[in-house]
Amino acid sequence: MKLFISWSGERSKALAVALKDWLPLVLHYAEPWLSEADIEAGQRWADAVAKELEACNFGVLCISRENLNSPWVLFEAGALAKSLDGSRVTPLLLDIDFREISGPLAQFQAKKFEKKGVLELVQSLNSNAAHPVPEDRYKQLFDALWPELEKRVAAIPKATTAAKQARPQAEVLEELVGAVRAMEMRVREQPDEVRPSRRRARVNPLMLKDLSHVIADKSGDPIGILLVASYFKDDFPWLYEIGSEAYRSIKSGNKAEAKRDLLRFIKTLDVTFEGPFPVDELGGTSRHVRELAFMLADMVHGHLRMIESSKLKPSRT
Repeated sequence: MKLFISWSGERSKALAVALKDWLPLVLHYAEPWLSEADIEAGQRWADAVAKELEACNFGVLCISRENLNSPWVLFEAGALAKSLDGSRVTPLLLDIDFREISGPLAQFQAKKFEKKGVLELVQSLNSNAAHPVPEDRYKQLFDALWPELEKRVAAIPKATTAAKQARPQAEVLEELVGAVRAMEMRVREQPDEVRPSRRRARVNPLMLKDLSHVIADKSGDPIGILLVASYFKDDFPWLYEIGSEAYRSIKSGNKAEAKRDLLRFIKTLDVTFEGPFPVDELGGTSRHVRELAFMLADMVHGHLRMIESSKLKPSRT
């Protein structure tokens, strides 16, 4: 049974590594996988992650206070949700409460790292296995081996209050979109007889919308425009460039420039998708591409309305 373990940050990684070593002792068929490099460090991990996401049967998200809103954990959560039934994805919480979970992670049934929560995780894994272990057997192994896991996780340093240096949003989004497109390329390169449905390979527009809300610094942050426009960068580079200009104009606080660039972006979207010449497909059906384009246009119109109602404030320097 392929098990994908998602992590981000040193404390989350320590929990993930402990689970990787411990779970096969309780459930012999478990084959855990986790990336060796910290996703936040900017490693080019997309190919390896995409391959494992396609092959996994179950996903565990190691959630700590430091990575609660990590774009990479949220991306992997979204990818797992598309590939698997919701009951096969479990956030495992380290030193945080259920009430602190929100956004895309809230759709899953989270478990706390405590004896009861980990036992429920093991039970869920076993119930989804092709050849489950008898209940009395895995419970006996669990009781015998739990103290070892508990001790190892207890040794993980507590969360510090020091704020982590944030990576530039543009860099985070660039790598995120690169990972998404790498997954799609892997699917398209497979022979037809082994290719999974293209529905699984497409990016859900709602996932991008959730990500834009999580990443946004505050209400009215135009980061969603940059996030969705980045998805079109390879096939429609003019959309990305003009969208980036609109993003920068809004961030600058100059209402005249922002309005001008947003109107130009709206015209560009109209010509690209409603003009006399058909657009090529982008990683899926034209309908899917248009859904993303419509969502982008809706975001742009929303920011234009904010400018016209004088709600855009100059940014502080």
